[in-house]
Amino acid sequence: MTTHPLVGVHHNINIDAYHSSAGISKSGLDKINQSPYHYWSHYLDPQRPPEEPRTSASEMAGTLLHAALLEPDEFDKRYAVGPDVARSTKVWKEFEEGARAQGKAAIKPEQYTAAKRQADACRALPEVRDALSKGHAEVSAYWRDPETGVLCRCRPDWVTPVGTRQVIHLDAKTYSNASPDEFRRQIARMAYHRQDAWYWDGYQHASGDEVVAFLFVAVELEWPYAASTVMLDDAAREQGRRENRRLLDTYARCLRDNQWPAFPGGPHPVSLPAWALDKE
Repeated sequence: MTTHPLVGVHHNINIDAYHSSAGISKSGLDKINQSPYHYWSHYLDPQRPPEEPRTSASEMAGTLLHAALLEPDEFDKRYAVGPDVARSTKVWKEFEEGARAQGKAAIKPEQYTAAKRQADACRALPEVRDALSKGHAEVSAYWRDPETGVLCRCRPDWVTPVGTRQVIHLDAKTYSNASPDEFRRQIARMAYHRQDAWYWDGYQHASGDEVVAFLFVAVELEWPYAASTVMLDDAAREQGRRENRRLLDTYARCLRDNQWPAFPGGPHPVSLPAWALDKE
């Protein structure tokens, strides 16, 4: 198995370079889970349309939270807070253009306030405050999967050293309801259990360090911006590992054969959903 020059842990790869770098990520596995064809179309098709920058409000909220919580000194370098006017106005468009010329993204005052309040709510949790007291943000890790040899990657939000060759991972998420009981449902919906296992195992391969905990920090999108920390149990992590193994094996097979099927061979027998059937 050849060693790739990226294999290991890196602290100086910016987010755009990371996303365009070699290796499959958890997001790539999510595409494989949709179908290998969706992965190929999104990442490999030479005729794929140029990707338009489309960021939903919740995605932007997550991006702003990351900057405010994990890299507060960088926040003002990346974002410019605009006037409290509609985005459709000439005033806003002129401000946005000026911000772009400075290499910054224009954000509304309410976005700035929300990000700062969310970050404060997260730091008010003792376990989060302690984790952020030392360590590194946005750490890029690359490794070869021992079973298939394919290059893999992950990027923990925050890595905290806690002992001799031991670390804790922290990952910040925005959601409408940060109560632990509700956020566990979001974990299942978004397959964060696969992220937990992928980062846990992958970072250990890449660094040689032992991951001893993975903390999800959930914070609400709207006032009062309540926050909580959640740790998956061993059963959830093992479920993530099994799913990752299946998806990674599928990816490796598709790479080897250069075959990227959308769905299993048909025709597929189907019946009407229950709501469409004649009640009589």
